[in-house]
Amino acid sequence: MLFTAVSMVFLQHSSFAQTAVNTGDASTAALVALCKNTDDVDAQNFCFGFGEGVYQAYLVNKTPNVKPLICFPDKTGTREVILEQFLAWNQANPQFNQERAAKTLIRFFAKQYPCK
Repeated sequence: MLFTAVSMVFLQHSSFAQTAVNTGDASTAALVALCKNTDDVDAQNFCFGFGEGVYQAYLVNKTPNVKPLICFPDKTGTREVILEQFLAWNQANPQFNQERAAKTLIRFFAKQYPCK
C-alpha cells in the first residue's frame, strides 16, 4: 500500500518519467526492475525516496525499549552505493522477489546494517 501511494506521488510529480511505474505491483521484483535503470534519473530518485521512506517508517514504528534491528553507521556510503548493495543482495536472494518491496528492504537493511 505504501508502495502504491508513493508510486502515485512519483507519477504525479514527474510527468516526464522515462520508466513507467506499475502502481498495482508492490513486489520486490517490481522495485528492482525500476531501480536497475541507472540511466533514468526519475527512477533512481524514486528508489532512493522509497528506501528512505521505508527506513523512516521503520524508525517511527519500532518499539522504543526493544533493541533495534537496523543500525546504519555514521558513514554508510552514498545512496548510490546502498542501492548497488541492495541490487546485488537481491540478485543473490531472488526468493524474496514476490514479497512486498518494503518488507524486503527491511530484511536487507537488517542483514547489511545489523545492530551489534
